[in-house]
Formats: sequence, C-alpha cells, structure tokens
Amino acid sequence: MTGVCTVLGQCRTAIEDIRNRRNPQRSINTTLTTNRKHHPRSCVQRLTLPRDEGGRGLIDIENLHNKQITSLRKFFIQKALQSPLHKIITQTDKKITPLNLHSTDPQTNEHITSKADKIVAWERKSLHGRHRLDLQQPHVDMKASNAWLQRGELFPETEGFMIAIQDQVIDTANYQKFIIRRPNYNDSCRRCHGASETIQHITGACRAIAQTDYKHRHDQVAAIIHQSLAIQTKLITDKVAYYKYKPQAVLENDNFKLYWDRTIITDKTIYNNRPDITMVDKRNKLVYIIDIAICNTHNLTNTHTEKIAKYTDLSIELKTQWNISHTKTIPIIISSTGVIPKTLHNSLNTLKISPSTYLLLQKAVILNTCRLTRKFLNS
Repeated sequence: MTGVCTVLGQCRTAIEDIRNRRNPQRSINTTLTTNRKHHPRSCVQRLTLPRDEGGRGLIDIENLHNKQITSLRKFFIQKALQSPLHKIITQTDKKITPLNLHSTDPQTNEHITSKADKIVAWERKSLHGRHRLDLQQPHVDMKASNAWLQRGELFPETEGFMIAIQDQVIDTANYQKFIIRRPNYNDSCRRCHGASETIQHITGACRAIAQTDYKHRHDQVAAIIHQSLAIQTKLITDKVAYYKYKPQAVLENDNFKLYWDRTIITDKTIYNNRPDITMVDKRNKLVYIIDIAICNTHNLTNTHTEKIAKYTDLSIELKTQWNISHTKTIPIIISSTGVIPKTLHNSLNTLKISPSTYLLLQKAVILNTCRLTRKFLNS
C-alpha cells in the first residue's frame, strides 16, 4: 500500500506541476517542440488521439494516471467490505494519498478524457478543425487519408510539420494578419503578389511556383503511376525508387504502348491533347488517358470532374483516328496534404494497379508538400 501510494503521490505531484501551468500537455509539447517534432500552435488533442483518427498516438499521461487512481480506489473500496485491514485503510485515508479512500464520491483525479471528447474538441476549433471536417466529407476515404500516420514511415520532424500544415498554423502572411492580428500587415503572397498568402495558396495555388515546385511534385506522382503500368505490362523489368525513375517518352511491345507527357496529333485542332500518360492496349483496342492532379482538399471533387471533361474531345477523336473501340479517361487525384478521395481507389482499380499504390502516392505528395512549403517560407 505504502509503495503504491508513494508512486501515485509522485505521479500526482508531476501532474499537478503540469496543471499549475494551465496546460496538461505543455511539458510534452515543450519537449517535442524543442526537438522540432511538434509545432507549438498545432492541435493539442491530435497528440494523444489514435493515428487512425488523424492523431499521433502518444500516451495520454493524465488519463493513464487517473485510470490507475480509479482502479485502485475500486479495489480498496470493494475489499473493505470483506477485509478489516482494508476497511481500516479506507477509513484512515482522508486525503493522505491521491486515492482519498475515505470518500466514496467520484474524485476530480478520476476524470478520463475519452477519444470521442478529444475528437469533438478538435472539430469545434475554427482553424484546427477544418482538416477533421475535410476527412468527414462523403467523397473522402478517412482511413486511407490517415494511412501515412499509421505506417509511421516519415521522420517525426516531417510528421509534425505536415500536421501543422493540416492544422493551418504555419506562419503565413494571412496567419499573421488575421490570426495573430498584426496591425497594418500586408497579407499578399510574397511570390506572386496576386492573392492572400494562406497555407492553401502555398500548397496548391501559387502561380509563381507552378512550373517548378508543383511540377516536381506532380511529376513524381506521375512517375509512380508510369512505372507501375510499365512493369505491369512488361515494358520494363527493373523497379527503382520513384524519385530515381526517369520515364521514357515512348515504351512499346507487342501488346501495349505507353506514352509519357506526349502531345497526340489529331486531324482537327484539340487544345487538350497532351495527357500526362497515355496507354494503348493493342489487343483490346483500348486507350487509357491518364491525367494527374495534386490539388487542395476543397477542390478534390471539382478537379475530378474537370479532368473527365477536359479530354472528352480527345477521346472522341482517338476512336476514329486510331481505330480504337473504347477510351477511358482516368484522373489520378490526391490532395496536397495527403487526403485520399474515394475516386482514387476506383482509378487504380481500373488501371489494374495494386490497391496499395495509393500509399506511395500519398508519401510522395506529403514529402513534396513539406519541401515546397519550407522552401516558400524561407524565400
């Protein structure tokens, strides 16, 4: 009893020290922030939420402490009904130990913050909660969108930075003006000077970096799809890391032909005649028009619709010109913050690519988004 209470007393002292600073997670947050593994303005609830819910899966120390208090109080109070020794202990302990066994009323140190309570607190936050609401949209696959957290392949520094991007607490000009409320602050983009510098603008809407950083991110995602198709159709045999893969303009064998970023010449003028990848199935007289887009989360549905409509004229022309029975336009759409739309699974399934390919696509997008955001903020 004495040994247990000594340990619990030490735990209580530690918890009270943290409570005295008004934030139960401050000690943990400070350590993580010092080591560049957590942004100081990121959502606190996400630290201790499970990774499949979009959190980082850390142990909630206060909940752990309070659960021990509850279980020990229950043990001693029940034993006191049968054992004189335990009865004396419960009568004697008037706030001598953290258990306070003399009182049968629920104690303040027995409160457990449930997962549901943390999620509700996260959702209610006007800034941090936007990402959670995005994950709950009907066209979004929440489980797949959080897969990068569950796999734990990224360095904690990168993980913390991406969560800060999702929480929209990055130090942009818009954040300084409207969240920090700096007076007379110019929130226009430091690069293009044409729009407010929000985190969404940096990750997917700044025209000044469209042909450099966005194109690099886009091409890496396209390279993953191209290599998967080339291996599947036996156009190549050796697989390399996606960031080392250099797609050839044309690959061909007896059954398939694969074009990379190649203009398709047609009899009449068609403006959208250069898809990212074009695959011709010679045996089945089928053409796959594949176009990749990495957009902001709120544009996922619109981007998918636009990609389908974009190549309608080209599809009609190819049927006649190439003597093709059927054409399929396959959009590969993923959010700049790694959010996976349900349509992506359908696209991969249509191309007969491994369903787990989305994990590599997600990883490539997240790494590139973090890279270009750091580069932008340091410019």
